Amino acid sequence: MDNAARRSLDRFDLKILEVWQERGDIGAAELAQVVPLSASQCARRMQQLRHAGFVRAVPAVLDGDKLGIGFSAYVLLTMASHDPEACEAFHARIHALDEIVECQKLAGSADMIVKVATHDLAAFNRLLTQKLLAAPEVATAHSSIVLECVKSTTRLPLRFATGD
Repeated sequence: MDNAARRSLDRFDLKILEVWQERGDIGAAELAQVVPLSASQCARRMQQLRHAGFVRAVPAVLDGDKLGIGFSAYVLLTMASHDPEACEAFHARIHALDEIVECQKLAGSADMIVKVATHDLAAFNRLLTQKLLAAPEVATAHSSIVLECVKSTTRLPLRFATGD
């Protein structure tokens, strides 16, 4: 790992990351109006933060309701097997399903949790029955349908950041 990747985050880096989380499309000149650094210093730090891996990507956050993708659910999955081949097959299956927008491996009674986004209950039911429950790697599934989104963010709480 090079020096840029090992360096600690200072208050300017944290402020840049904070603003960047809110405004992924912000440029160095506009960022310099918020962070007390010159535009060239902001640009240099933004490049260093990307290079060091502190910023994985800067995607656009789309409005699912306006796009007709207003149905969300969480599905807790218990795996039929934990052998490496089954896990690899399951991971490949999950990556191939664009309706699954998030998948996390868990410790506890369930092995995985997936977040699903579709346009309606019928599409969710097809995904659940024909793709998830039909998968040989999956033993059981328990679903929870989202009735209302109270909070959804991609922002991390930077007050806990260490830069390590």
